Amino acid sequence: MKRLTIIAVVMLVLLAAVLPSYAASFDDHKATAYMNIKFECGCTRTGTGAMIGRRGLITCAHNLICFQHSKWLKSCTFIFGAKSANSGQKKVTSGYTYTVYDTFENGYSGENDIGYVIFEQPIGDSTGWYAWQVGSDEFLNEEFTHVNYYTYNGRFNELFTIQYVSNSKQLKLDDNPGDGDGAPVYLAYEGLDWPTVVGVFTTGGNGKGYARRLTNQVADDMRAAGAFN
Repeated sequence: MKRLTIIAVVMLVLLAAVLPSYAASFDDHKATAYMNIKFECGCTRTGTGAMIGRRGLITCAHNLICFQHSKWLKSCTFIFGAKSANSGQKKVTSGYTYTVYDTFENGYSGENDIGYVIFEQPIGDSTGWYAWQVGSDEFLNEEFTHVNYYTYNGRFNELFTIQYVSNSKQLKLDDNPGDGDGAPVYLAYEGLDWPTVVGVFTTGGNGKGYARRLTNQVADDMRAAGAFN
């Protein structure tokens, strides 16, 4: 037992030595939103989104428009740092606009399943936000990655897996979180100044997950919309 305790202490010391400096100050739970969603067609769902600027939240398109009926968002409650489906550290129900890159009129496809929300108020000042990067294939391929997501009932989880480049817009994940569509797919290792979002989780199947990459078009549109101001 004593030997096991010593080994455990040594492992904790080694882990502390390799943790990035932001680990002690960044609250990824608080910067990640549980989304309670209602569409104009009457469909409802839950999802996940992440702040990547003072006013900008990134998520999948099918959290903002119904992929079954191509009907727009009627209402959404964003709960940052959610502790359940109804409570958390900050709740926002109004004062936002949104943009999607697919309306699913021709059926579902993950190729452009990405969107963003711009809040009128600088929500990020109280929640914090992830860094972001439009990564090259070389930068993104075969990297250890994280997915922070909420289950349907508002429980916060983190998946640690490996990502692979599928094409210029999509990533494939070795594992499927099984919930939390729209969750940030991000890198966090020594050499990066902050947890860095490179895409959003879109869907999964057969034990694998899929993500839509953050591209220059999305980043430029968010910048023009005031996401980072």
